[in-house]
Amino acid sequence: MSDLEKLVRRRMQEEYAKGASAEEIAKVVRDLFNSIDLSGNRFDAVAVRATRDHE
Repeated sequence: MSDLEKLVRRRMQEEYAKGASAEEIAKVVRDLFNSIDLSGNRFDAVAVRATRDHE
């Protein structure tokens, strides 16, 4: 499993644990993917920064 997959799963589990609805979880995941720059080699690092900014 890639770092990106682990990150997405962790964020989904965190939101679920908070009692978020499916729509809210989908929005968090969508925001996460929208903040990732897939054009470079380091998209995992960008994803980590994106989740820290989201919190």
